[in-house]
Amino acid sequence: MVGSAVRAERDYAKWAFFSLMAAFTLLVIYVDERFLVIPSDPEWRHITRFKWWLLPHGLAGATALLTGPMQFSDALRKSRPQLHRLAGRLYVGAICLVAAPLAFYIGVVYEPKVIHLQQAFQAGLWWLTTAVAFISILNRQVERHKAWVARSYCFCLIFILSRVPDAFVHLTNAQLADELWSLTVAALVAPDLALTARDLLRRRKPRPDGRRGAQAFAA
Repeated sequence: MVGSAVRAERDYAKWAFFSLMAAFTLLVIYVDERFLVIPSDPEWRHITRFKWWLLPHGLAGATALLTGPMQFSDALRKSRPQLHRLAGRLYVGAICLVAAPLAFYIGVVYEPKVIHLQQAFQAGLWWLTTAVAFISILNRQVERHKAWVARSYCFCLIFILSRVPDAFVHLTNAQLADELWSLTVAALVAPDLALTARDLLRRRKPRPDGRRGAQAFAA
C-alpha cells in the first residue's frame, strides 16, 4: 500500500510538471514562434543568415522535446518496452547527431557575441548529458541513466523556459545571457535537488521498536 501511494504521488507530480511545460510551450509558440507563419515578421531578419541550419535543428529539437517525456513513464517502460527503447533512440539521435551540434554552430557563429560562450556551454552540456545517459543504459546502469536523462531533458526545456519571459518583458542581450547561464546551471542541479527533496519528504518506515528514525536517535 505504501509503495502504491508513493508511485501515485510520483505520477501526479509528473503529470503536473509536464502539464505546466505544455502550457509554457503553447505560450512560447504564440509569443515567439508566430514568425514561422508570418512572412513579414521582423524575426526573419534575425534568422535569415542561418535559417537552413535552424530548420533541421528545430525539427530535431522538437523531436527530443516530444519523445523526452516518454523516457520518464514507468508504465510505458514496463508495458511497451520496445516503444520505450525506440523513443529513447530517437531522443538520443535527435540531440547528439543533429540538435546539439547545430545549436553549438548557430550559437557561436550567428548569435550575439555576448552569448557565444554560454551557447557553447549549453550545447556542449546538452550533448554530454545525453551521451552519458545513453552510455549508462548500454551498461545497464539504470539509476544513473535516469538521472542523466533528467539532466538532458532539462537542457531541452531551456528552449521553452528561456522564452517564457518574452510574453511579459523584453530582455537585452546582456540580460538574456544572464538568464541563459542561470538556466544552464539549473539544468545541471535541478534533477538532483528534486530527487533529494523527494527523499527528504518521503515518510520513513517505522523501526521494529515502533519508533521512527529521528525518535530513536533522540532517545
